[in-house]
Amino acid sequence: MNETVPLVSIIVRSMARPTLAAALDSIARQDHPRIEVVLVAAAGSAHPPPPASAGVHPVRFVASDAPLKRPHAANAGLDAATGDWITFLDDDDVLLDGHVSGLVAVAANAPDARVVYTVARGIQADGTAQPFGQPFALIQLYERNFIHLSAALVSRELVAEGCRFEAGFEIMQDWDFFLQCAQRTRFHFEPRQTFQWNAGAGTSGAGGAGNQNDSKFARFRDAIYAKWAPQRDALIDRVAPMVEDAMTRARAGDFHTAEARCRDVLAVSPNDPWALNLLAMVQRSQGRLEEADVTQSLAVTVRPQDPSFVYNLGLLCRARGDVARARRCAERALRLVPDYEPAKKLLAELGP
Repeated sequence: MNETVPLVSIIVRSMARPTLAAALDSIARQDHPRIEVVLVAAAGSAHPPPPASAGVHPVRFVASDAPLKRPHAANAGLDAATGDWITFLDDDDVLLDGHVSGLVAVAANAPDARVVYTVARGIQADGTAQPFGQPFALIQLYERNFIHLSAALVSRELVAEGCRFEAGFEIMQDWDFFLQCAQRTRFHFEPRQTFQWNAGAGTSGAGGAGNQNDSKFARFRDAIYAKWAPQRDALIDRVAPMVEDAMTRARAGDFHTAEARCRDVLAVSPNDPWALNLLAMVQRSQGRLEEADVTQSLAVTVRPQDPSFVYNLGLLCRARGDVARARRCAERALRLVPDYEPAKKLLAELGP
């Protein structure tokens, strides 16, 4: 075995559901040569012993005398894992072929990032598929989670530094975990899709559609907001004056300095959507329409529910002569906010 190849620990929090066999089979098909499976008996003492291996990958069983809640089971897995990198798989989800080797390749592309992640293919209860995942933006991570735990690799170093799953978070403990990591490392994203999240099949109350408990979701979301408010506010206090200065410079026609200020913000707050939105405006004002399109598209990607960002992209599309795309942007903005007047005006100007 080549010891220079990183060892990846896959922590499986198992409730001994019938779907466990499919989850382990999906690990067995992984072509990364160094994988250990850490199977945590979240179901408690009634959990049957698992097979000794998943294909060629050894399985280590972490038994428990009592049922474990999700954060406790995750921490038990962290304590038992010995890999250079750690990821997770619940027993009702599956890895697609090449998932682990793909994540390891992503990590090799960004050696300074100690969390790397891709896109999860979310399957709802009605069978519809929807991608889950987007480029990293720290200010947006304080607002909502957009990283699936099974679509990420986390360096073992972060666990050694104290990143854990907080016991009080019955749900959203993964969001809190990623926020802990974000205080310590850069994240790196690539738009691969090699993990299937059976979102509608779970019981957490945070998976959408049939697996959605709105009151429970709101309660734990607000607890996350309260915990991380000081860090979020400190980031806003740091970058807001920089964005305001960039806006002032842009309005005065000093586009060179305005662009420099926007890039200063992005160095502090990666993919900050307001800095991207302003940078796209600066680029458009200089006639750099293709660059502006790329920048504004990224702003929309990291903050997809903001109709003003989608509207601004529509303006760029019109300026570039792409009327059909401009119309789609206006229609999308109106789906987000049906009475959004700028989008109504743009749609009327574009004609039938």
